[in-house]
Amino acid sequence: MSEKAPEKCPSCGAKLEWNRVGEGKEGFSVGKAAVGGLLLGPIGLLGGALGKKKIVYYCRNCQFQRAYDYD
Repeated sequence: MSEKAPEKCPSCGAKLEWNRVGEGKEGFSVGKAAVGGLLLGPIGLLGGALGKKKIVYYCRNCQFQRAYDYD
């Protein structure tokens, strides 16, 4: 997905209240595991454990948080 902030908060509808509060890696990436498996066999499946890149936005109006995947 995009690194751009959402258009509006799905909780309160505020349009200009988004702050970028963090980014990191989380979870298991099925796509990385599939590509690793095709290229490197069973050992490549471990590449999925590297996780997905996430970016987190926070609404200053209602404290709603949303994380988006990006590559």
